[in-house]
Amino acid sequence: MLREHEFNTKWWGSPVGILDNPAFLDLESSLQRQACAPYEWVEYSTQLDNAPAPEKLGRAGFFSVDSHINFRINLSRVGSTQSTDQLMAVDAEEAKFEVSSGEIRTFAHERFRFLPGVTMDRLDARYALWSNQLIAQNPAWCLQISDRTGIQGWFLARVDEDKPLNLTLAMLKSDAQISGHLLFQKAMSEFARRGARIGEASFSVTNTPVMNIYASLGARFLSVRGYWHRLSGHRRGDVG
Repeated sequence: MLREHEFNTKWWGSPVGILDNPAFLDLESSLQRQACAPYEWVEYSTQLDNAPAPEKLGRAGFFSVDSHINFRINLSRVGSTQSTDQLMAVDAEEAKFEVSSGEIRTFAHERFRFLPGVTMDRLDARYALWSNQLIAQNPAWCLQISDRTGIQGWFLARVDEDKPLNLTLAMLKSDAQISGHLLFQKAMSEFARRGARIGEASFSVTNTPVMNIYASLGARFLSVRGYWHRLSGHRRGDVG
């Protein structure tokens, strides 16, 4: 029910856990502490419709850090405009590329910002690590978007078997001159041109700019997923 989260461990530099089974919350507190002891912190997530009571999560040391809105979008209906036609999109198979933390615009809506000792540079490093993993695993669906002045950003998607295209990660370059809306619209229309019909993903409820972009492009919002963290060294009534 509790295991190591490989990616977050690699990013954080020490073991990080992920809780898969809420039955953990019914264990004695001493057993919970014992299970969590190897990890710096543990993350738990579930659809809010099925979420355990806040009191139960709190007793186990978990506190809410974010909620994500899940959605689907008909990519074929997004369409292109004169503005998107001025942009160029290449995938990582056509022209190999990587993303460095110094290139991306910092993410303000990020659940990991609540971790002790975290910095914006450390958050940027997580996105760069995640980006390059996605690019390596799904090069044909990872786009670098440019205009005549240079690279403006990236939109990285992944293919999950028998599921819609996962619109995993969109990032403007730190010095981008285009809007986020234009970046998203260009990527959506390009994914449709390449044969993808439906896209799906999620975003933080705190990220109203992204919500407005997807709403304007015709997304259908489906459900909400909650995220909770438990810090190492927790004792009942005391997180440290």
